[in-house]
Amino acid sequence: MRDVQVTAIVSNGVAGTGMPAFRSLSPLQVHSVVGYVRFLQGQNAAQKLPGDPARGKDIFLGKGECSTCHAMRGEGGFTGPDLTSFGTGRSVREVLDAISSPRKAAAPPYRPAVVVTGDGQRVSGLVRNEDNFSLQLQTDDGAFHFFQKADLKSVEYSEQSAMPAYYGDRLTRTELDDLASYLMGAARMAKPAPPPEKH
Repeated sequence: MRDVQVTAIVSNGVAGTGMPAFRSLSPLQVHSVVGYVRFLQGQNAAQKLPGDPARGKDIFLGKGECSTCHAMRGEGGFTGPDLTSFGTGRSVREVLDAISSPRKAAAPPYRPAVVVTGDGQRVSGLVRNEDNFSLQLQTDDGAFHFFQKADLKSVEYSEQSAMPAYYGDRLTRTELDDLASYLMGAARMAKPAPPPEKH
C-alpha cells in the first residue's frame, strides 16, 4: 500500500470498520504517523538525498528565509508548521513539490484572518482556536488575542496559504535539492528510537 493510501486511511478512517478518522491530526502529524508505521514495518529504507544538507540548512536560515515562519528542531518561527518531521514518509519529489509548488489553501491552524473590533481596531493573525462564540488569533509577535465574536464588527478569513509560491524561481535547482536534503535529513535524525527487543 502506498503512503498516500495509508495517509487517507489515517485521516478519513475506514467506513464500516473499527478504524476511526483522525481528523484532529494536522497533515504533518499524519505524515509522522505514516513514517512511524513504515519504520515499524522495516520499510524505511533511506532515500538518497538529492543535495547537500549542510548547504540546505544555510538556505533554510538564510536566502530561503524559511526559518522566519518555520521551526526546525526547536529553532525558528512559529507562524508556519514545524518542519522537523516534514520529510518523514515523503519522497524527494514530494518534498521538492511542497517547496516549489505549495498548496494554495491554508490549513488549520495556519489560516490567516483579520478581525475588526467594536471600536474599529484591526487585528491580523493566525486562527489558533475557534468555536461558535469565540476566536483566538496569534499575531506576528507571538501574542495571543482572545475575542468574543459577539463583540466583533467583522471577521475576514483568508483562504490563501501564507507559504510563498515563488521558491521555484527564487532558488536554483541545486539550492532546492540542498534544501530538500536538509528537510529530509532532519526528519531522519528526529525519527523515534526502535522499540526495545523483548527477551
